[in-house]
Amino acid sequence: MRVSAPVLVRDAGAADAAAIGEVHAEAWRVSHRDLFESRWLAAFVERRRGAWRDRLAAQRPDDVVLVAQRGDRVVAFAWYHGHPDNRHDAELCALYAHPTAWGTGVAQALVDDVLLGATAYRRIRLWTLFGATRARRFYTRAGFAETGLIRERDYGDGRPVLEVEYARRPAQVK
Repeated sequence: MRVSAPVLVRDAGAADAAAIGEVHAEAWRVSHRDLFESRWLAAFVERRRGAWRDRLAAQRPDDVVLVAQRGDRVVAFAWYHGHPDNRHDAELCALYAHPTAWGTGVAQALVDDVLLGATAYRRIRLWTLFGATRARRFYTRAGFAETGLIRERDYGDGRPVLEVEYARRPAQVK
């Protein structure tokens, strides 16, 4: 891992919506290009770019959205809240870094802050695409393990993909 500059992890605000959307869109565009049909993915990516203004405005009381910032640029974000099926668990709904920040430690800095912030929960659970090998390797290195749960999810293109669930205890920061 190379660390090219200090990282500031902080709570996201409404002013971060466009930057979060850009990170989310570019991460999907690059990391999922082999998993979805290209025209559908391009439209999906554009929706990601603009969705965060409304998502940040409609946060639940237990939503936590963090950004990782280098200088004045948001390069990654994480979003978690209480798990909808188990009040003792948290769900990491999103963790994305801009492709230009991959391998620099920003995603691990976010995970560390999530783990510290979620200590009231028994464990943190997340879903990732079965075919997203880079993400799956990252989560394994960060101490997450597969739970054995697999589900099909249709992201809107009519071609369901498999997702794998991972989990870990929050207090075990590496």
